[in-house]
Amino acid sequence: MKIPSYKILFAITLIAFFVSCTDKVKETVTKKSEILPNGMHLTIEKTDIKKTSFGIFTNHNYGTSHRFKYRVAVDQGSIEWDFGVGEPKHFLFCDKGIYIHYLNENSYTEEARDTINDTIEEVRVTKIENQYQKYIDKRYLFKLFGDAYWVDVTEEEYARNKSLCSEQAIPNDNELTIDAVE
Repeated sequence: MKIPSYKILFAITLIAFFVSCTDKVKETVTKKSEILPNGMHLTIEKTDIKKTSFGIFTNHNYGTSHRFKYRVAVDQGSIEWDFGVGEPKHFLFCDKGIYIHYLNENSYTEEARDTINDTIEEVRVTKIENQYQKYIDKRYLFKLFGDAYWVDVTEEEYARNKSLCSEQAIPNDNELTIDAVE
């Protein structure tokens, strides 16, 4: 028995209509501003993005996801950090440069042994980790030409400079935290 192609096409279309979703995205931007003890002006902008998927015909809520991104500026934008998915925690102001400490959610592929089948499978693992960057300013001629950027540095380099420099906390919502291991 052969099913006519128009019936198959109609069934696929009907299923697609009932499974199709529409997304509702809500962005909320909050800004904080403060003067640091060293006299620098700090501006923190956080964007919360909430996305909810609803069925077109059923209006069923298929799930909500939440993301956020930070943008931090020092001295009215002369220094900017816009890593997006990271949550800034501290600035380190040194004579030889500026550092930032932030938490970031990183994804890794790890191997796990399935004891039932005695096979090795790849598993996706997400970890929240401390990360550190240093600000490099290679601009010249009234800062019109050249580049300013952030480069990754090690935790050891940050810790070595921490004792010699002024560390300032960056206000944030503490959405990312690292649990202490006992």
